[in-house]
Formats: sequence, C-alpha cells, structure tokens
Amino acid sequence: MKLRETYANCKAKEYNNLKEFFVQNVEFSKENVPNKIEEISNSSRVWLLFASLDKNDWKCLQVAHSKNGVQSEIKDVIEFLFCNAYQNAENISYTNSAFYEKVCPKTTNEPYRRLLYSKIGSEYKYFRICFLDVDKYLGTKPDNDSLKSDSERIIQICKNQYAEAKIAYQTLAVYWRLCSSGIDGQTIAYIAGHFTEFEE
Repeated sequence: MKLRETYANCKAKEYNNLKEFFVQNVEFSKENVPNKIEEISNSSRVWLLFASLDKNDWKCLQVAHSKNGVQSEIKDVIEFLFCNAYQNAENISYTNSAFYEKVCPKTTNEPYRRLLYSKIGSEYKYFRICFLDVDKYLGTKPDNDSLKSDSERIIQICKNQYAEAKIAYQTLAVYWRLCSSGIDGQTIAYIAGHFTEFEE
C-alpha cells in the first residue's frame, strides 16, 4: 500500500497509543465469530476496525460513525467480513481512500461495504472493533439537555464527525473515505494544511 503524496511523511498511531480512549472492544477471529452483538453499547457513535495477521501488529483499516447507534452497523460489518463477495478479485478495479492510493475496491456487481469488508476478511485473521469515547478523546463535555450557547450546540452537533476524521488521520485508516463537503472532509482539509497542530 502506498500513501498518497499529501500524507507520505505521516506516521500512523498504533492501537496501544489510543486504547485509553476506547470504551469497549469486540475481539474475534475467523474461528471465533462473536454472536452477542446485543452487548455492544450504543453509547459511542464512533468506531474503528483494527485487523491483524498475528495478534501483535494491529492495523487500523476503517473508522466510521453511526448516527443512530452502532449495533446494526457492526452486525453488518461482521457478517460482511465473512462473506464471499471478494472471491473474484481479478475483476475488481481500485480507487483511492483518503490516505492511500488505489486500495478501495470498485465494482458494479456488489454493494461497496459488502465488497470492502469481504476483502478485509479475506486478508486478515484477527479483528478488533473499538468504540471511541469521543468526549475523552476530544476533551469535550458529554451531551446534556441544557446547551446554552451556539458554541456548545456546534460542538455537540459536530464532535462525532470531527472525532471520526481526526482519529482516521491519526491512524491513517487504510480504507477510510470522506465526504469533502462534510465536517469530516473539512477536518481533513484543515489537518492537511496544519499538520504540526496534530503532532502529539
């Protein structure tokens, strides 16, 4: 995998550098698929998918946020990881992700998410889905019913999308894509012009 030119000098943070910000992890493998998705908390809207071949080197492959809870989205992701949608890889072309060149599978025959996670499932053996404590990660206050100012409301409206983009950048999440006109895209555009502000 080749980083896009803008990010060629960036170094990804590893799982151990970020684990203090995760409120829950779901770990599984091809031999041990989780069956208790109901136990996943809906308290976090931002989640990350790490994968490994050996349980030692964990690579962040995807970051996302769910507007209305994560349980159903994670259930789909796990199902797609173990489906066979990617079995005819020779007919697939690839597009850029936010940070890497030509890594995202492109085809007209399968829905993108199904194809992507099937690809991931075919390439890795161990998986870890982590749920981000957005307020701890950003140093913001939890949602409450008594927001009194526009700045407080703006933070509550935008913080999950901002956190998604920031941690996607920090981990250089391989398959993460952005909406350039959304908060995530604007965040990445800002980061690309201010790298030094995000060096920690």
